[in-house]
Amino acid sequence: MKPALAPSDHTITIPTATTAESSTPTTHTYHLRSLRSTPEEEGHQFHTDIVKWTEFCASVFSYKPNPPPPSYFARHYHNDPRRDPALVRVLIHCPDDSEEDRINGEIVSSVRIFRRTLSTGSSSSSSSARMIEAGGIGEVCTSPNHQRRGLSKILLKDALNIMSTSCKDGGEDDDDEDDGMMMSCSLLHASPDFRPVYSKVGGYQSVRSE
Repeated sequence: MKPALAPSDHTITIPTATTAESSTPTTHTYHLRSLRSTPEEEGHQFHTDIVKWTEFCASVFSYKPNPPPPSYFARHYHNDPRRDPALVRVLIHCPDDSEEDRINGEIVSSVRIFRRTLSTGSSSSSSSARMIEAGGIGEVCTSPNHQRRGLSKILLKDALNIMSTSCKDGGEDDDDEDDGMMMSCSLLHASPDFRPVYSKVGGYQSVRSE
Protein backbone atom coordinates (compact mmCIF):
# COMPACT_ATOMS: atom_id res chain seq x y z
CA MET A 1 0.00 0.00 0.00
CA LYS A 2 1.28 3.42 -0.95
CA PRO A 3 0.08 5.95 1.66
CA ALA A 4 -1.48 9.08 0.22
CA LEU A 5 -0.36 11.28 3.07
CA ALA A 6 0.41 11.15 6.76
CA PRO A 7 -1.88 13.48 8.73
CA SER A 8 -0.60 14.44 12.14
CA ASP A 9 -1.67 12.87 15.43
CA HIS A 10 -2.13 14.99 18.52
CA THR A 11 -3.91 15.09 21.87
CA ILE A 12 -6.67 17.59 22.64
CA THR A 13 -7.96 18.62 26.06
CA ILE A 14 -11.43 20.16 26.23
CA PRO A 15 -12.67 21.89 29.39
CA THR A 16 -16.25 21.38 30.48
CA ALA A 17 -18.17 24.31 31.95
CA THR A 18 -19.17 24.21 35.57
CA THR A 19 -22.72 23.17 36.41
CA ALA A 20 -25.16 23.69 39.27
CA GLU A 21 -24.11 20.30 40.61
CA SER A 22 -20.39 21.02 40.47
CA SER A 23 -18.45 24.26 40.64
CA THR A 24 -15.20 22.51 39.74
CA PRO A 25 -14.46 22.51 36.00
CA THR A 26 -13.50 19.18 34.48
CA THR A 27 -11.58 18.33 31.34
CA HIS A 28 -11.93 15.64 28.70
CA THR A 29 -8.90 14.37 26.81
CA TYR A 30 -9.05 13.04 23.25
CA HIS A 31 -6.44 11.84 20.81
CA LEU A 32 -6.87 12.82 17.17
CA ARG A 33 -5.46 10.31 14.71
CA SER A 34 -6.13 8.27 11.59
CA LEU A 35 -7.23 4.66 11.52
CA ARG A 36 -4.43 2.12 11.55
CA SER A 37 -4.13 -1.22 9.77
CA THR A 38 -2.26 -4.39 10.72
CA PRO A 39 -1.45 -7.45 8.57
CA GLU A 40 -3.46 -10.60 9.14
CA GLU A 41 -1.74 -14.00 9.39
CA GLU A 42 -2.98 -14.92 5.89
CA GLY A 43 -1.18 -11.88 4.49
CA HIS A 44 -4.30 -9.81 3.81
CA GLN A 45 -4.80 -6.36 5.26
CA PHE A 46 -6.97 -6.72 8.33
CA HIS A 47 -8.04 -3.31 9.52
CA THR A 48 -8.33 -3.63 13.27
CA ASP A 49 -9.35 -0.02 13.72
CA ILE A 50 -11.79 -0.17 10.82
CA VAL A 51 -13.73 -2.99 12.49
CA LYS A 52 -14.08 -0.81 15.59
CA TRP A 53 -14.90 2.20 13.43
CA THR A 54 -17.70 0.45 11.52
CA GLU A 55 -19.23 -0.71 14.79
CA PHE A 56 -18.97 2.83 16.16
CA CYS A 57 -20.66 4.40 13.11
CA ALA A 58 -23.47 1.84 13.27
CA SER A 59 -24.04 2.57 16.97
CA VAL A 60 -24.31 6.34 16.39
CA PHE A 61 -26.80 5.91 13.54
CA SER A 62 -28.83 3.26 15.37
CA TYR A 63 -31.60 5.82 16.01
CA LYS A 64 -32.70 5.70 12.37
CA PRO A 65 -35.88 3.78 11.43
CA ASN A 66 -33.75 1.41 9.34
CA PRO A 67 -30.34 1.70 11.00
CA PRO A 68 -27.33 0.69 8.88
CA PRO A 69 -25.37 -2.24 10.35
CA PRO A 70 -21.56 -2.27 10.68
CA SER A 71 -21.39 -4.27 7.43
CA TYR A 72 -22.84 -1.27 5.57
CA PHE A 73 -19.95 0.96 6.62
CA ALA A 74 -17.47 -1.86 5.99
CA ARG A 75 -18.72 -2.26 2.40
CA HIS A 76 -18.69 1.50 1.94
CA TYR A 77 -15.02 1.52 2.86
CA HIS A 78 -13.73 -1.68 1.24
CA ASN A 79 -15.59 -1.11 -2.07
CA ASP A 80 -13.88 2.25 -2.54
CA PRO A 81 -10.86 1.71 -4.84
CA ARG A 82 -9.24 4.83 -3.41
CA ARG A 83 -9.81 3.92 0.22
CA ASP A 84 -7.14 5.02 2.63
CA PRO A 85 -7.23 4.48 6.40
CA ALA A 86 -5.15 7.65 6.80
CA LEU A 87 -8.15 9.62 5.55
CA VAL A 88 -10.51 8.29 8.22
CA ARG A 89 -9.94 10.69 11.10
CA VAL A 90 -11.17 9.82 14.57
CA LEU A 91 -11.08 11.17 18.09
CA ILE A 92 -10.21 8.59 20.75
CA HIS A 93 -11.37 9.14 24.32
CA CYS A 94 -8.34 9.08 26.62
CA PRO A 95 -9.53 9.33 30.23
CA ASP A 96 -6.06 8.37 31.54
CA ASP A 97 -4.16 10.13 28.72
CA SER A 98 -2.05 7.00 28.31
CA GLU A 99 -0.46 5.37 25.28
CA GLU A 100 -2.81 2.42 25.76
CA ASP A 101 -5.77 4.83 25.55
CA ARG A 102 -4.44 6.43 22.38
CA ILE A 103 -4.00 3.06 20.66
CA ASN A 104 -6.93 1.01 21.95
CA GLY A 105 -9.29 3.58 23.43
CA GLU A 106 -12.91 4.15 22.49
CA ILE A 107 -13.65 5.90 19.19
CA VAL A 108 -16.09 8.71 20.01
CA SER A 109 -16.11 10.88 16.87
CA SER A 110 -15.39 10.36 13.19
CA VAL A 111 -14.96 12.11 9.83
CA ARG A 112 -13.96 10.40 6.60
CA ILE A 113 -12.40 12.03 3.53
CA PHE A 114 -13.18 10.50 0.13
CA ARG A 115 -10.83 11.15 -2.78
CA ARG A 116 -12.66 11.69 -6.06
CA THR A 117 -11.84 12.96 -9.54
CA LEU A 118 -14.53 15.15 -11.13
CA SER A 119 -15.07 16.32 -14.67
CA THR A 120 -15.96 19.95 -15.25
CA GLY A 121 -17.36 19.10 -18.68
CA SER A 122 -16.29 20.45 -22.04
CA SER A 123 -16.49 24.14 -22.87
CA SER A 124 -17.07 26.12 -26.06
CA SER A 125 -13.33 26.70 -26.36
CA SER A 126 -12.28 23.12 -25.70
CA SER A 127 -13.78 19.77 -26.61
CA SER A 128 -11.99 18.00 -23.78
CA ALA A 129 -13.21 18.06 -20.21
CA ARG A 130 -11.00 19.31 -17.42
CA MET A 131 -10.47 16.89 -14.55
CA ILE A 132 -10.14 18.16 -11.00
CA GLU A 133 -9.37 16.42 -7.73
CA ALA A 134 -12.01 16.72 -5.01
CA GLY A 135 -12.39 15.63 -1.42
CA GLY A 136 -15.71 14.35 -0.17
CA ILE A 137 -16.81 14.37 3.47
CA GLY A 138 -18.76 11.52 5.05
CA GLU A 139 -19.30 9.38 8.14
CA VAL A 140 -19.49 12.51 10.29
CA CYS A 141 -20.73 11.28 13.66
CA THR A 142 -20.14 11.63 17.39
CA SER A 143 -21.11 9.38 20.27
CA PRO A 144 -24.15 10.75 22.17
CA ASN A 145 -22.11 10.66 25.38
CA HIS A 146 -19.56 13.05 23.89
CA GLN A 147 -21.75 15.45 21.96
CA ARG A 148 -21.93 19.22 22.52
CA ARG A 149 -18.17 19.40 23.05
CA GLY A 150 -17.27 20.55 19.55
CA LEU A 151 -15.71 17.23 18.50
CA SER A 152 -17.22 17.15 14.99
CA LYS A 153 -16.12 20.76 14.52
CA ILE A 154 -12.55 19.78 15.44
CA LEU A 155 -12.59 16.88 12.97
CA LEU A 156 -14.16 18.92 10.17
CA LYS A 157 -11.50 21.62 10.52
CA ASP A 158 -8.85 18.89 10.56
CA ALA A 159 -10.31 17.35 7.39
CA LEU A 160 -10.41 20.71 5.62
CA ASN A 161 -6.79 21.31 6.55
CA ILE A 162 -5.82 17.89 5.17
CA MET A 163 -7.68 18.52 1.92
CA SER A 164 -6.17 21.98 1.48
CA THR A 165 -2.62 20.75 2.03
CA SER A 166 -2.69 17.15 0.74
CA CYS A 167 -0.67 16.69 -2.41
CA LYS A 168 -0.60 13.31 -4.03
CA ASP A 169 -3.19 10.61 -4.37
CA GLY A 170 -2.63 7.08 -3.26
CA GLY A 171 -4.98 4.62 -1.72
CA GLU A 172 -4.62 0.92 -1.27
CA ASP A 173 -5.32 -0.05 -4.88
CA ASP A 174 -3.58 2.82 -6.65
CA ASP A 175 -0.11 2.21 -8.07
CA ASP A 176 0.08 5.12 -10.51
CA GLU A 177 2.68 7.54 -9.18
CA ASP A 178 1.78 10.29 -11.66
CA ASP A 179 -1.95 10.72 -11.17
CA GLY A 180 -1.80 12.84 -8.02
CA MET A 181 -3.42 16.26 -8.11
CA MET A 182 -4.09 18.92 -5.55
CA MET A 183 -7.63 18.85 -4.17
CA SER A 184 -9.42 21.78 -5.78
CA CYS A 185 -12.72 21.52 -3.95
CA SER A 186 -14.66 19.67 -1.30
CA LEU A 187 -18.24 18.43 -1.37
CA LEU A 188 -20.73 16.57 0.77
CA HIS A 189 -24.38 15.61 1.00
CA ALA A 190 -26.17 16.87 4.10
CA SER A 191 -29.72 17.10 5.38
CA PRO A 192 -31.19 20.61 5.76
CA ASP A 193 -30.80 20.41 9.56
CA PHE A 194 -27.02 20.13 9.32
CA ARG A 195 -26.31 22.52 6.46
CA PRO A 196 -25.81 25.56 8.73
CA VAL A 197 -23.15 23.61 10.66
CA TYR A 198 -21.14 22.79 7.54
CA SER A 199 -21.58 26.33 6.24
CA LYS A 200 -20.30 27.84 9.48
CA VAL A 201 -17.39 25.45 10.08
CA GLY A 202 -16.21 24.78 6.54
CA GLY A 203 -17.68 27.55 4.41
CA TYR A 204 -19.71 25.06 2.37
CA GLN A 205 -22.38 26.48 0.09
CA SER A 206 -25.70 24.65 -0.32
CA VAL A 207 -26.76 23.71 -3.82
CA ARG A 208 -29.85 21.80 -4.88
CA SER A 209 -29.40 18.47 -6.62
CA GLU A 210 -31.03 18.36 -10.03
